[in-house]
Amino acid sequence: MRKQAILLITVIMFFLASSCNKDDNGDKNKPFIVLLGANPTTWSAGLSPYVDAGAMAWDITENNDTIDITDRLQFNENVNVDVVGEYEATYNVTDEAGNHANEETRLVKVRLTK
Repeated sequence: MRKQAILLITVIMFFLASSCNKDDNGDKNKPFIVLLGANPTTWSAGLSPYVDAGAMAWDITENNDTIDITDRLQFNENVNVDVVGEYEATYNVTDEAGNHANEETRLVKVRLTK
Protein backbone atom coordinates (compact mmCIF):
# COMPACT_ATOMS: atom_id res chain seq x y z
CA MET A 1 0.00 0.00 0.00
CA ARG A 2 2.85 2.39 0.83
CA LYS A 3 4.51 1.80 -2.58
CA GLN A 4 1.23 2.57 -4.33
CA ALA A 5 0.83 5.84 -2.40
CA ILE A 6 4.40 6.89 -3.23
CA LEU A 7 3.84 6.00 -6.88
CA LEU A 8 0.56 7.94 -6.96
CA ILE A 9 2.17 11.02 -5.35
CA THR A 10 5.10 10.79 -7.80
CA VAL A 11 2.75 10.60 -10.80
CA ILE A 12 0.67 13.54 -9.54
CA MET A 13 3.79 15.65 -8.94
CA PHE A 14 5.09 14.78 -12.41
CA PHE A 15 1.85 15.92 -14.08
CA LEU A 16 1.72 19.11 -12.00
CA ALA A 17 5.32 19.95 -12.81
CA SER A 18 4.92 19.27 -16.53
CA SER A 19 1.79 21.41 -16.78
CA CYS A 20 3.47 24.43 -15.17
CA ASN A 21 5.34 26.79 -17.45
CA LYS A 22 7.01 29.69 -15.69
CA ASP A 23 7.55 31.60 -18.94
CA ASP A 24 3.93 31.35 -20.07
CA ASN A 25 2.57 34.86 -19.88
CA GLY A 26 -0.17 34.30 -22.44
CA ASP A 27 1.41 36.33 -25.25
CA LYS A 28 2.03 33.94 -28.13
CA ASN A 29 1.93 36.57 -30.89
CA LYS A 30 5.14 37.12 -32.80
CA PRO A 31 5.99 40.75 -33.47
CA PHE A 32 6.33 41.79 -37.09
CA ILE A 33 8.63 44.09 -39.04
CA VAL A 34 7.73 46.38 -41.94
CA LEU A 35 10.62 47.55 -44.13
CA LEU A 36 10.47 51.19 -45.24
CA GLY A 37 11.71 52.11 -48.69
CA ALA A 38 12.53 49.90 -51.65
CA ASN A 39 13.58 46.29 -51.43
CA PRO A 40 15.84 45.63 -53.23
CA THR A 41 17.51 49.01 -53.26
CA THR A 42 20.43 50.39 -55.26
CA TRP A 43 23.31 52.40 -53.78
CA SER A 44 25.99 54.24 -55.75
CA ALA A 45 29.49 52.84 -55.34
CA GLY A 46 31.74 55.29 -53.54
CA LEU A 47 28.82 57.14 -51.94
CA SER A 48 29.65 56.68 -48.33
CA PRO A 49 28.25 55.64 -45.96
CA TYR A 50 25.25 53.45 -46.76
CA VAL A 51 22.10 54.82 -45.13
CA ASP A 52 19.24 52.36 -44.84
CA ALA A 53 15.64 53.51 -45.37
CA GLY A 54 14.69 51.94 -42.05
CA ALA A 55 11.94 49.74 -40.72
CA MET A 56 9.18 49.72 -38.14
CA ALA A 57 8.28 46.95 -35.70
CA TRP A 58 4.88 46.17 -34.24
CA ASP A 59 3.65 43.74 -31.60
CA ILE A 60 0.19 42.40 -30.91
CA THR A 61 -0.10 41.93 -27.15
CA GLU A 62 -2.02 39.19 -25.39
CA ASN A 63 -4.88 41.72 -25.08
CA ASN A 64 -4.83 42.16 -28.89
CA ASP A 65 -3.46 45.70 -28.65
CA THR A 66 -1.06 46.65 -31.42
CA ILE A 67 1.93 48.58 -30.09
CA ASP A 68 4.93 50.17 -31.76
CA ILE A 69 8.18 48.48 -30.68
CA THR A 70 10.41 50.07 -33.31
CA ASP A 71 12.80 51.22 -30.57
CA ARG A 72 13.61 47.54 -29.92
CA LEU A 73 14.72 46.83 -33.51
CA GLN A 74 18.15 45.33 -34.07
CA PHE A 75 19.83 46.34 -37.33
CA ASN A 76 22.79 44.65 -38.99
CA GLU A 77 24.37 45.43 -42.34
CA ASN A 78 27.62 44.65 -44.09
CA VAL A 79 27.33 47.01 -47.08
CA ASN A 80 30.73 47.88 -48.53
CA VAL A 81 30.08 50.98 -50.64
CA ASP A 82 33.57 50.75 -52.15
CA VAL A 83 32.98 47.35 -53.76
CA VAL A 84 30.31 46.73 -56.40
CA GLY A 85 28.13 43.83 -55.36
CA GLU A 86 25.03 42.73 -53.48
CA TYR A 87 24.73 42.99 -49.71
CA GLU A 88 22.12 42.38 -47.05
CA ALA A 89 20.76 44.65 -44.37
CA THR A 90 18.73 42.77 -41.75
CA TYR A 91 16.26 43.71 -39.07
CA ASN A 92 15.04 41.66 -36.15
CA VAL A 93 13.11 42.30 -32.96
CA THR A 94 11.93 40.50 -29.85
CA ASP A 95 8.89 41.58 -27.86
CA GLU A 96 8.69 41.84 -24.06
CA ALA A 97 7.33 38.29 -23.86
CA GLY A 98 10.39 36.94 -25.67
CA ASN A 99 8.63 36.24 -28.98
CA HIS A 100 10.95 36.69 -31.98
CA ALA A 101 9.80 38.25 -35.24
CA ASN A 102 10.64 36.78 -38.61
CA GLU A 103 13.83 38.52 -39.68
CA GLU A 104 13.38 41.00 -42.53
CA THR A 105 16.20 41.42 -45.05
CA ARG A 106 16.79 44.19 -47.57
CA LEU A 107 18.96 43.45 -50.59
CA VAL A 108 21.36 46.36 -51.24
CA LYS A 109 22.88 46.47 -54.71
CA VAL A 110 26.01 48.61 -54.88
CA ARG A 111 26.45 49.73 -58.49
CA LEU A 112 28.63 52.06 -60.55
CA THR A 113 26.65 55.14 -61.54
CA LYS A 114 27.40 58.03 -63.88
